[in-house]
Amino acid sequence: MQTNPIRAAAGLSRRERVRLWCSYQRYAVLMAVAPTAAVAALAVAWPGAWWLWGPAALGALKMYGFAADIYGRWPRKVRATLLADRRIAAGRFRPEMVQRYCGDPCFRVVAREILRRAGLPPAERRALMTRFTEAEAERGRTLVLINRHDGVLFEMDGHSVRRQHLARTPRAPTPTGECG
Repeated sequence: MQTNPIRAAAGLSRRERVRLWCSYQRYAVLMAVAPTAAVAALAVAWPGAWWLWGPAALGALKMYGFAADIYGRWPRKVRATLLADRRIAAGRFRPEMVQRYCGDPCFRVVAREILRRAGLPPAERRALMTRFTEAEAERGRTLVLINRHDGVLFEMDGHSVRRQHLARTPRAPTPTGECG
């Protein structure tokens, strides 16, 4: 059974919740405020150019969609932080556990916070974040192709191509009586 991250966050002090919200949601706030300010500035600077307001407003709506997506990630961010807190308290936390958060800029903030909570010095946190971010970026550039007929897996990462033969498992006969 999963706990509701919002209720679980209630166990944090009000100051800590506000600090985490401001830290985790700053990109969402930026994506909501910046287009609003741009459209308002356009309307004030060129009040007669009403024909520009529509396209600017459409661009702002797109940014609001991104902001809403980031706002919606709050419960997952809090849950990840509280889970890491429990692991840190139990002595089972390893810094490598936050690497999976380093592929998304919104969750890198969470990874930094977790490493801070684990008590790592700032220089070590920066070095780990750099290493994890690069590793996740490299992982994102890897292409995997599987030739099911020959049972071969090709993994291409921009530097090399690895070929691996997969173990063939017997397959059930098809309606025509053939086995794969």
